[in-house]
Parts: sequence; C-alpha cells; structure tokens
Amino acid sequence: MDAPLAAGTRPPELSPDAAINHFLHTLRRPTRLLIAISGGSDSTGLLVTLAEVLRESRLPHTLAAATIDHGLRPASAGEAREVSTLCQRLGIPHRILQWTGEKPETGLSAAARLARYRLLSDAAASMGADAVVTGHTLDDQIETVAMRAGRSAGDALGLAGMAPATLYAGHIWILRPFLHTRRNAIRDHLRALLIEWIDDPSNDDPRYERVRIRQSAPADDPGMINRAGQRRATLSAAAAVWLAEHMETRPGPVAIISLSDGGHIPNDVRDHALATLVAILGGKPHRPAASSLNRLSAALDQGFDFRLTLSGTLALRRRSQLFLLRERRGLLPLSLAAYRTGIWDGRYAIVNKSAVEITVMPGPAREIGADLPGIAREALAGITPQVTAQYGFSVPERDLVTITPRLSLYADFLPLFDVPLADTIARLLGAEPAPPPLV
Repeated sequence: MDAPLAAGTRPPELSPDAAINHFLHTLRRPTRLLIAISGGSDSTGLLVTLAEVLRESRLPHTLAAATIDHGLRPASAGEAREVSTLCQRLGIPHRILQWTGEKPETGLSAAARLARYRLLSDAAASMGADAVVTGHTLDDQIETVAMRAGRSAGDALGLAGMAPATLYAGHIWILRPFLHTRRNAIRDHLRALLIEWIDDPSNDDPRYERVRIRQSAPADDPGMINRAGQRRATLSAAAAVWLAEHMETRPGPVAIISLSDGGHIPNDVRDHALATLVAILGGKPHRPAASSLNRLSAALDQGFDFRLTLSGTLALRRRSQLFLLRERRGLLPLSLAAYRTGIWDGRYAIVNKSAVEITVMPGPAREIGADLPGIAREALAGITPQVTAQYGFSVPERDLVTITPRLSLYADFLPLFDVPLADTIARLLGAEPAPPPLV
C-alpha cells in the first residue's frame, strides 16, 4: 500500500491506492462513508480500494454502499443485484434505491443527477453515514471542464471543474477522492484483483453531451485544472473578506456595501462577490449572465450614481454606497397545505407546522429606513414574505410557521471552493452557515 502523502501535497495524478490512502488520512474524525456505486469501473474501484486500504491501515472509518437503479435500462435491476453480491462478499452493507415515477422527456441527464443525489442523501441518513463518496475520476474532471468551457467561454469559474468536496442540500457532504486518478489506472487495479465491472452502454451514446466531449478528445491538462481550482478558492476567500469588511444589512434584506474605502479591491474579487450576492438576493440558482455582470461592473467603474436590475436584484449606487435588494417584480404567492414545506421566491424556506393551509405573499419589510434611497424604500414595501391563513391561527403565527433565509445559489450544491464566501453571506443575511467539511 502506498504511504500517505505529506500535508498539502496534491500531485496531478495518483494511483487508486495512493488517492484513497491520502483521502482517508485527511478525514478530520472517524467517519462513516456511503459509497455511491453503479457497478461501473470507477465506482467499483472506489468500493474495492476503500475496503482494501481500510483493512490494511486500520483507520477508524467505516463503509456502507448504495446503488441507484434509475430504471432507464432493462438490465439495470440485475446490475444492481450484482453490485449487492460484491458488497456482501466484501462485508459492506448495501442498499438498492429506485428512481420511481415519470421520467422527463427532455433534460433527462440533469433530472437523473438530481434524483440520484436526493436518493443518496436519503440513504446516507438511513444508514448513519456522515458523507457520500463518488467515483468521479481525473478523466471525468477533464470532460467537465471541457463541457463548461464550451457552454460559457466567459466564465472562468467553471475551469476549476468539480470540487473535491461539495455540500448537497445544506446537510451532506459529497466527497470525490479519485479526482487525481485516471480511469485506466483504476481498471488496471481491478484487473490485478480479478474483479470485473459493468459497462453501461450509455457511456458510448453520442446523444449525451459528456460522451460527445469524451469522443472529441478534450485538452488534457490536469495541472491547469489544479491551478484553476486554487485560483477559484483564493478568489472566493478574498471576496468573503471584502464583503465582511464593507457590507452591512437592513431588514428586507438590503445589502449596503461601502465603496469609499474599497477602491483598491481587484475587479475580479469585487465582481465575484457581487455576482454571488446578486444571485442570492434575487433568489436565483445561478450567477447573473456575463453581459449583465459587465453592465454592473462598468457602472461601478464610472463612479456615478446609477440604477439597474439583474437576476431579480435591484442595484443602486448613491455616492459611496451600493444598495442591493430584491426588485419588486415577479414575486408569486405560495400556498402550502397543512404540515408541508416549500420555497418562496427562491429566498426563503417555509415550514407550515399548522393544521391549516397557508399562503405566503410579498409584503413590507418590518423596518424601512428613511435614510434609504426612495427607490429602495418602494421595493421594500413588497418583497418580504407575509403569511396568511384562511381561518386565522389559534396560536401566534411564529409558533406555527417557520421562515428561514435561504442561499439560493448554494441551496442544492455548495462547492468547497466557495464555503468561506457562502458562510460570510449567510452570517450577514441571518442564514445558517454550512456544516464544516470533513476534509
């Protein structure tokens, strides 16, 4: 077995044994890991190598495994049973979870991905796992970067690829220990152990974008991806510091950023901070388009007062202050049956603990400061969630309905690169910070 790497060491390529040995030694406490295994070479190699290294190292971690049967191919149920047999042979508890219900005619890959992580999260909770581990490889990373570069040439963030850890739905970390390991190295390792894997025919189907990218032989530069990941982490950390030092909030919420002593901030740091904040205040799951962000950046550079909107957020400059808040447009009501949960305007998680149906509507902020610009005061008169019930409540509303601020940009997936920035914005907006990463 390869020796663990020195702290901070992360070369472009690692053997399966070295990658897993390094990964297990970076876990900060005894951890129960749920392995997401499809039966393909990557996830089978992950399962086998984790079991092998744990057996030899005697580290205090434990394993469980889950297979998601998407029900998209006739052979999938039988393949899941084959995986179960392998797990039984290795002494690893295993469950098969099925993606049931109607499948969309378009966007099938994205829908399957969301369903997969939802089911894995459920499995982790029921099996007592602290994190989910997946078999994404260096080859997957190279393909991901090529796909993102092809979709948005102006977005340098995507060049960092997948993060080694991503927080799913605010509560379970997804860990990727093979991001520095080649698929061929994993397969060679499995062959040496006389362990077979399942080849999914969809991996060669050119109808899927990733397959087309793979067949086009994308540029292969692991060092470039590592540097891009380091740049993104540095950028997010600097953006977090800038917001912590220059931003205050008012009910609504309104973000007020002082520009008077922030003149030396690099534009890329400022723009990354503002793009993230704009998406969250507007309740959007994506940062604004490059063209919209360029308008905001250019207006700030000119130094004059302005008003513009982007991604549902109103941006106002008045002298040395920038005001950001949800624009008063496109806010729809939300009806929630008794004891149900929902998301209002992307910005708030609502829990109805009452026995009656409720409706969430836009209304005024609890405080609207007279010192705010008039346009901001007008918006604040109708952008904050207000709860009504047809027959009223028998006890105070606060005891029956929970309204929690939500970071829409990171609500589903928060990459490790952005944790300092997400936590800073959460603190400023009164939302919960992310649970600490395990690596």
